Amino acid sequence: MKRKKIMAMIMATLISSSLILGNATNTYAADSTIQAKAIVSEMTIEQKIGQMLMPDFRQWKMEGEDNLSNFTTMNEEVAKIIDDFDLGGVILFAQNVETTEQTTQLTHDLQQVIANDESNDISLLISIDQEGGIVTRLGTGTSLPGNMALGATKNELSSYRAGTVLGKELDSLGINVNFAPSLDVNNNPANPVIGLRSFSSDAELVGKLGVQMINGIQDQGVSAAAKHFPGHGDTATDSHYGLPLVDKSYEEIKEVELKPFQEAVDNGVDMIMTAHIQYPQIESDTYTSKNDGTEITLPATLSDDILTGVLREDMGYDGVIVTDALNMDAIAANFGEVEAVIMTIKAGADIALMPTVLRSTDDIHKLQAIVDGVKAAVGSGELTMAELDDSVERIIKLKIDRGIMDVNNDTKTLEEKIANAKNIVGSEENRLIEREVSAEAVTVVKNENNILPLNPKEGENVLLIAPYNNELPGMKYGVTRLIAEGKLNSVNIETHRYSNGNLLTDELKNKIEDADYVIVISEMGSYSHLNANHWITAGPNSIVDYANELNKDSVIVSVGKPYDVAAHKTSKAEVVVYGYKGMDPTEADGGLTPTQTFGPNIPAAMDVIFGAYEAQGTLPVDIPQVDETGSIITGENAYEYGFGITDLTSVGISTSINEEEVKSLEEFDVKLSLSEIEGLKSDNYSLKVNFNNVDFEVVSVKSNDEKLSVVDYLVDGSLLTINLSDINEDALTDVTITLKAIGEAKTDAVIFDDIKVLDGKDREFTTSGTYSTINIVEDNNTNNPDVPVEPEAPIEPEKPSNQGNSSKPGNTSKPSSGKLPNTGGTSAVAVGIFGTLIATAGAFISRKKK
Repeated sequence: MKRKKIMAMIMATLISSSLILGNATNTYAADSTIQAKAIVSEMTIEQKIGQMLMPDFRQWKMEGEDNLSNFTTMNEEVAKIIDDFDLGGVILFAQNVETTEQTTQLTHDLQQVIANDESNDISLLISIDQEGGIVTRLGTGTSLPGNMALGATKNELSSYRAGTVLGKELDSLGINVNFAPSLDVNNNPANPVIGLRSFSSDAELVGKLGVQMINGIQDQGVSAAAKHFPGHGDTATDSHYGLPLVDKSYEEIKEVELKPFQEAVDNGVDMIMTAHIQYPQIESDTYTSKNDGTEITLPATLSDDILTGVLREDMGYDGVIVTDALNMDAIAANFGEVEAVIMTIKAGADIALMPTVLRSTDDIHKLQAIVDGVKAAVGSGELTMAELDDSVERIIKLKIDRGIMDVNNDTKTLEEKIANAKNIVGSEENRLIEREVSAEAVTVVKNENNILPLNPKEGENVLLIAPYNNELPGMKYGVTRLIAEGKLNSVNIETHRYSNGNLLTDELKNKIEDADYVIVISEMGSYSHLNANHWITAGPNSIVDYANELNKDSVIVSVGKPYDVAAHKTSKAEVVVYGYKGMDPTEADGGLTPTQTFGPNIPAAMDVIFGAYEAQGTLPVDIPQVDETGSIITGENAYEYGFGITDLTSVGISTSINEEEVKSLEEFDVKLSLSEIEGLKSDNYSLKVNFNNVDFEVVSVKSNDEKLSVVDYLVDGSLLTINLSDINEDALTDVTITLKAIGEAKTDAVIFDDIKVLDGKDREFTTSGTYSTINIVEDNNTNNPDVPVEPEAPIEPEKPSNQGNSSKPGNTSKPSSGKLPNTGGTSAVAVGIFGTLIATAGAFISRKKK
């Protein structure tokens, strides 16, 4: 297919169209469909099939070599395959993308294969699975905390920021397709493959956050692919190793599984990736498995009822459908390679991802067999040329719309590309977003006796414990980073790894005895780990039990699936971070800025545990209660969706009075209210109120709760100390202080100078801002009690204004600046207002170091 001939034909078509549509230039820019049809009409059948194939070259063995090696640099053998088969794209894996410079060189060289091909100038789709969290391919740069962590933030803007970073870095590296995000609704806690890759068990939240991540990625010029359609969240089998089945009706999946995908369709997602999952109530056709001869229902990837009937026709999707990897066992073990490609095209898919395994030139015959098989299917009528044309037109249209159609339009030199990538990948700006979003996700589910945040003194000992070696560097890096930033006193750091058969050893006991604070990681991989005797659960439990015996403050950090928090019955403080990815141990010291990709979740736990960042996350899934065997107790949750202890370092304070002015020697009431005290978990707490004892004296303090009528208080000069209830029991959150005006007449007399909250360990929360004031007036009737007072005329009330704030529907494709509704969460304590509110000052407060 000669480039000049194609372009001449396109221009002729467009000029002809302009006779009807108007200006030819505007038509060329606006109607990529016309361009795509023109290009496809000039392609051979082999070129069309090539556009629909996306293999991987994860590893390669050159002729004459004995071993496979990671495919990190272009070689003549791979270049010839891309050229000979006119491939439309390739997928990269971690083995291919080790450094920023190397990755940029590789993508440049991949596209240069096309640039040097006289018969084909259609750029490659270069794709990757860069989801963030536990699915991160890039060897350098920013990785973000993952979808479930974003679900814990419930913040659309944070999801958009995460998508923007992912898209910006991939684009700079020459990667133009990101197989992300996962829009699976994780409504099965036992799911072995999705888990942390899902935003939530709430379909609405998955849809809202998923759309914003898609927008963030695509706004940077990179195509996003929503996966795994029609939903992989309610499965108990990993399709990499088996063929999952979801026995739900179409109506049932429309209520849950399909909702996020419909949001993505309605908001213009470029691609949707299929799932290798059986839905027998939707697709009834069966196939005799080549693996064991049993009759199996066609999985969604091969189902025309699902891809064409549901996705294309019912949901109105006209973008590119790409399969999940066809070499996964769900497909490879049951269907032949050639037949699987033919069946998925017939079902409605456009791109067959990884249709075979290519590791050397010895495998080329398998790719050729697929091309020949598709050609034969067209020849026999099993497939039609129209089906191929429709798919290839969608692929070409996408390349035109994304500005990557013509490889010769890219005029940047390799040196310019590398310099640009180095400036963007892992930039300070991107790392800050990574850190902020990761810390925002950290969810505190336990904080007995106000253990968190830890506030060690200079020279105290902090013991960090983990089940795997790759997690300890992230813990150490998080602590040393805080010390280097001056956010934590210089402490002594000790580390320890526990493992199967090596739990509470004498060595570990000695370390716990020497420690002032103990932080231990728990990493659940599957529900079998929740058995009380499994070392993954028994390890953290035995460690905190021993710390409790010694009265040491200890914290469990859940880094895997969050369901393990139900199995830690005796822990006093527990946080969830939704990601276990580690980091290079050589980059764990505080003065270094890591260059290699690392999991930000574990360092984020340290940020919150030591009070550098406020706790904000809430659970994005229900946490079922489990028994000693790790079995789910049906109908009983340990923690509900939306639960999270927030504001560990802050308490809201407000004051209100029911008078504008007070006469000398007259009494009046001031209501003092606490709000947002969920984070204050203490055996007792108190208020220290500095009041103006020149103008006022305290008459009494009483509770506004009838059940808590007795309030213990003490006045010492200008200091009023109010002892409040146990925050874990009947928390007293507001009191009424009766004062008497004893000063001379004045305007705006200050009542309180300062209000502090102290917990049971005398750790201080300090408020800021101003509090209510009142006017003191002279009592002119004091010396003439018999003179009647003329009543004031009533004030005519103002008429209510009809100019209210009208609310207009917003564009759901734009990120919200706030958080999504926290369905099922613990609401903040309401602040009551008595009478006319003169002034209210709510202040969040930060903990002072002792």
